[in-house]
Amino acid sequence: MTEKIDIKVLRNPVFPVIIISKAKLYSSRNPKSLALRLLSAQPLDGEDSVQIIDNTGEEFCYYQERQCIIFTINNIWTKKRIIDLFNESANAKEVNVKYPAASLSNKKLSKIISDICVLIEYSNKQGTTDN
Repeated sequence: MTEKIDIKVLRNPVFPVIIISKAKLYSSRNPKSLALRLLSAQPLDGEDSVQIIDNTGEEFCYYQERQCIIFTINNIWTKKRIIDLFNESANAKEVNVKYPAASLSNKKLSKIISDICVLIEYSNKQGTTDN
């Protein structure tokens, strides 16, 4: 029997998204997967929400106690910041992979985020039990 997950979204993120959890990064390609990931995601130390970066670089916050996702005004992630986030993550260290930061002007932000989501999915499938 499946349990219905009811998360309020004030504005939908553009998929795929990167979820920044305390232990590692997660990715999601649809709302159902996002809801499931958010159930186990933990905010970074000192934060009261889990950050989500959508395919346009816009940031959203998930507040667990309210079960809602809120768009963060004026917080657009840059290509370099997203690449640094992944390259410094536990995911990158687990599989010994870094996303190249060269020629950023030639790459679309959405392509970088999609590529990093693939790397996150790969790292989370490599023998981890919290996938």
